[in-house]
Amino acid sequence: MSDRALHPAAGLGPALRFYRNVGPVVAGLLPLLAPFSPRLAAGVAGRRGLLRRLLAASATVRGGVWFHVTSVGEYEQARPLIAALKEEDPRRPIIVTHFSPSGWEYAHRRPCADLHDYLPFDEPGPMARLVRAWKPQALVFIKFDLWPNQVLAARRHGVPVVLLAGSLHPGSARLKRCARGLYRDLFDRFAHIGVCTADDARRFTEDLGVSAPVTVTGDTRVEQVVLRWEAAREGRTAARLKALGGRLLVLGSTWPPDEALWLPVLPQLLREHPELRVVLTPHEPESRRLAGLEQALDAAGLPHLRLGRLAAGEPADAARVILVDSVGVLAEIYRSGHLAYVGGSFTSGVHNTMEPAVCSLPVLFGPRIGNAEEAGLLVRRGAGFVVSKPDEALAAVGRLLADDQERIRLGQEAHRVVMEQRGATARSLEVLRPLLARRPG
Repeated sequence: MSDRALHPAAGLGPALRFYRNVGPVVAGLLPLLAPFSPRLAAGVAGRRGLLRRLLAASATVRGGVWFHVTSVGEYEQARPLIAALKEEDPRRPIIVTHFSPSGWEYAHRRPCADLHDYLPFDEPGPMARLVRAWKPQALVFIKFDLWPNQVLAARRHGVPVVLLAGSLHPGSARLKRCARGLYRDLFDRFAHIGVCTADDARRFTEDLGVSAPVTVTGDTRVEQVVLRWEAAREGRTAARLKALGGRLLVLGSTWPPDEALWLPVLPQLLREHPELRVVLTPHEPESRRLAGLEQALDAAGLPHLRLGRLAAGEPADAARVILVDSVGVLAEIYRSGHLAYVGGSFTSGVHNTMEPAVCSLPVLFGPRIGNAEEAGLLVRRGAGFVVSKPDEALAAVGRLLADDQERIRLGQEAHRVVMEQRGATARSLEVLRPLLARRPG
């Protein structure tokens, strides 16, 4: 264990001192910037009265385990760990704080802890008050989202800090020269860092230079993906889509750049494959986004129907595109598909490729996959395909649809890629249990 983890009062490096000084100023400016960003506005609104709410819950959650997640994907990674901890000791309180509005709203509909709420903006005072009031056994970060004042408050009160399902991809800003000092200083205060892959471990120890213990524990999201896949087998949404007949190409969690890849070639693709339908699932199915997509489909001459109307019993005989207008159903939709494209890889990085892979679908995605080791593994195993231009997307789907036996074989290989990664929850608990046996000072 690093000296800084053993001695939480160890001095702050210059980058961390600078952050502590400017953090409150930035937090104070955020409400002024909220009118210019709907997401920020939602986050600011959700945090009104937050500290009072969190402190009022102290009697219920004191002495528990505090998980922090940023958004939906990280929450899904935390859920198997939370379920296992609850099974071991149902009386142990579990707290989950969320950073993004989408993550908080998703968890609000699917709670698994004693307390779900936003995390306060990262100021020293509120973080210290929470740690003193809650006296958590441990503070657990999932994947990569961590906040310096939250870490420092926990360590100064003797609370061990852990990263699980950790990821540090090659292009991470944390590895840039201007940021390395700050993050090395922070991670050296961790009691343990559990990461998804051996490459992540190497980047933490060699590239970032942390001295805290680093262990390859795996990606806990695998168990959650498998559980959701099993639960979705008889889902009504999948059954309704399967009843349409033919074959389904699922375009999952798409952003505008992903749609710009596919919309130019969908008319030709659907003309060449009359039995094919496309299920288009935008990452954020807001009214304006859905209306824009409907206009684009109309302009391309593609008959379409919203999933909500299909579920209500409206006939879909003429519809070649099913436009998904709800959230939380993508895992089930993949269950009905024959091949899939996963969005996000023209922006910040590809989204969850394991969900279609566990459903035995060959998986396509754009060029930015460095954030997801499993996407690279799918490519290496021949079950994943990078497509960067519309003609590449058209050709890749054409090849997969031309040979059903090969498509099925590749889908089975994708399924194996996921199933071989199980066990991450058990390995993560092995890291966490010894720390939970201690009591914070």
